[in-house]
Amino acid sequence: MLPRNTSADDSAQRSQEQIELSPWASSATSLSAAPTINSQSDDTSKGLEAGKIDSPSPSQVSSACTKTLLAPHYAASTGIEEEKKQISHIRRRFIFVGLFFTIFLSGLDQTVTSTILTHIANDFKALDRIDWVPTIFMLCSTCLNILSGRIADVFDRASVLLFSLAAFVVGAVLSAFAQSIVMFIVARGISGIGCGGMLSLSIIIISDIVPLERRGKYLGFLQICFGVSNAAGPLLGGLFADHFTWRAAFYADMAMGLLTVSYLTLVLWKCRSRLRPAAPVDAASIAPRTWRDGLRTLDYIGIALIVASIALIIVGMNLGGTMLSWSAPVTVACLVCGVVLLGVFVVVELRVSQEPLVPMWIFGIRNLVIDFAVTFLCGMSMFSIIFYMPVYFSAVFGADSMRAGLLVLPFGMSLSVSSFVTGYFMSGKDRYRLFMRLGPAIMALGVLLLALLSGRTSQATQAVLLIVPGIGMGNVIVANVIAAQAATDAHLIATITPLCEFFLSIGGVFGVALFGAVYRNKLSGILAAALVGESLSAQALISEARKDVSVIYAAGVPDALRKTVAAAYVDAMRLGMWVMLPLLIVAFLLSMAMKGRRTLGKKETQEAALERTVNKD
Repeated sequence: MLPRNTSADDSAQRSQEQIELSPWASSATSLSAAPTINSQSDDTSKGLEAGKIDSPSPSQVSSACTKTLLAPHYAASTGIEEEKKQISHIRRRFIFVGLFFTIFLSGLDQTVTSTILTHIANDFKALDRIDWVPTIFMLCSTCLNILSGRIADVFDRASVLLFSLAAFVVGAVLSAFAQSIVMFIVARGISGIGCGGMLSLSIIIISDIVPLERRGKYLGFLQICFGVSNAAGPLLGGLFADHFTWRAAFYADMAMGLLTVSYLTLVLWKCRSRLRPAAPVDAASIAPRTWRDGLRTLDYIGIALIVASIALIIVGMNLGGTMLSWSAPVTVACLVCGVVLLGVFVVVELRVSQEPLVPMWIFGIRNLVIDFAVTFLCGMSMFSIIFYMPVYFSAVFGADSMRAGLLVLPFGMSLSVSSFVTGYFMSGKDRYRLFMRLGPAIMALGVLLLALLSGRTSQATQAVLLIVPGIGMGNVIVANVIAAQAATDAHLIATITPLCEFFLSIGGVFGVALFGAVYRNKLSGILAAALVGESLSAQALISEARKDVSVIYAAGVPDALRKTVAAAYVDAMRLGMWVMLPLLIVAFLLSMAMKGRRTLGKKETQEAALERTVNKD
C-alpha cells in the first residue's frame, strides 16, 4: 500500500469541517446530486486503500472541496434546470410576450396620470388633495416591490403575477368609475399594488428561465417596453384628456389589463410549478408547500414594520413643503417614526425572524450596497424629470397636456433604446461595471445641460436635450439588476431583484419631494416679489398661477405678466436641476468603487458563488 499524504489528508479534513459548518450542509443530504459527488470521494478512498491510485495532490483536494462545498447549490440548480427544460422553447416565447405586455402596462400606468391630474382635480374640485394621487400610487407600488420577492419564493411566481395583474385591473375599473377624489385615491393605491408586483415578478421570471450571461439582453427588451410605455403614458393621458375624457385612460388600462391577465393565465398556469427559486434556502423549502404552509412561513412582523415605515416616510415627504411645512409637528412625527420603525425592522430581521423578509447579511456585500446606492440616487433624478418637465413645458411654452407629453417623449425613448443597447452589449462582453459608471456620468451631463437652459431656448432644443439623461438612465436601469444578481447567489434572485426596484422607487419618492420643495420655494419667492406694485387683479392672477399655470395663457392676460410667471418657472426648474447634479456626481464616484472585474460566464458565476458561501460561513 502506498504511503498516505498527510498534508492532503489534513486539507481534506479541514475542508470537511468547513462543509459541516456551512449553512448549505444541512440540506446537502436531501438533494439528489450530492451523493454523486460523495460517491466519487468514496471511490477515491477505496482506491487509496487498495494502492491502485496515487494519493491526491493538494490542488486536487482543493478542487474536490470546492465541488463538495457547492454540491447542494449545484444539486438544487440541476433539479430546477431539468424542470425548466420541460418548458418548451415555444412556451418560453409565449411567456416572454406576456411579460412584455405586463411591463408595458406597468410603465404606462405609472406615468399616465402625470398630464391629466389637473383635469381630475378640476372635475372633483379637489386641487388641494391631488398630490395624494401619485403619493398613494408610489407608496403601494414601493411596498409591493419589497414584498413581492418573498411572497414569490413562498408561492409560485405565476400565481403572484396573476394576482398583481388582477389588482391592476380592479384599480383601473375603480379609477374609471370614481365619483370622488377619495375613491380615486383608493383606486390608484390598488393600481399601485398591482404595478409593484407586475414589474418585479416579470423580471424575476425572466431571471428564472434565462441564464445570467444572457439575461441582460432579455432585460433590455423588457426595459424597451417599460421605457416606451413610460414615455407614452403622459402622451396618451394628454390625448384622452384633451379630446375625450380623463376616464378614457383608465378604460384603456382596464381593457389591456383584462387581455393580458387572460393571456398569461393560459400561458403560465400549466408551468407555474416550474417557476420557483433556482436553489432553496434550506432543506425544508425543497418539499412542496400548500398555501396554508406558505402563509405560516411569512414574516408578518417584518412585513408590518417595513410597510408602516415606508408609509410614514412617504407621507412625511409628501406633507413637507406642500400641505404643511417641514417643521410642522405632523411632518416631523411621520419622518421620525418612519426612521425608527425602519431601525426596528432591521433588528427584527437580524434577531427574531426565522425566515426574514430581507436577509440583512446581503448588505455586507460591497458591490450590492454600491449598486443600491447608485440606483437610489439616479432614481431621484429620473422621477424628477418625469414629473416636473411636463409642468415646466406647460408653464414656459403654454403647452397643453398632449404637447407637454410629446416634448418629454425623447427622454423615455432614449431610455428605452439605451437600455436595450446596454443589455445587448452586457450579454456579449460579460461586463456591467462599465455601464454602472457610464449611466450616472451621462445623466449628470444631461442634468447639467438642463440646468443651463433659459426661457429663450427653443422647445425643440430643450426636448432633444432630454435624450442625454435618458441615455444615462437606460444604462443604469439594466446594469443595476445584472450587477445585483451577479453579486449574490441564484436562490436570492426573488429577494434581490425587487430590492433594485425598491431603491429606484424610493429614490423617486425622495427625489420628487426634494426637487418639489426646491422648485416650489423658488417659485413662491419669485412670484411673491413679482406681486409688489402690481394691481389687485394681477396679484390674484399670479397667486392662482402657483396652483394652475394655465391661467396665464388665458385670453386677455398681458404679455409682460405672462413672461414674468414663465421666467419664474424657468428659474425654479433650473435650481431643481442644480440640486440633482451633485447627487449624480456622488453616484458616479460610488460606481467607481465597485470591486474587481467579474464576468458573467458559468465558470465565474460558480466561483463567485463559492466565495460568497465561504464568506457567509
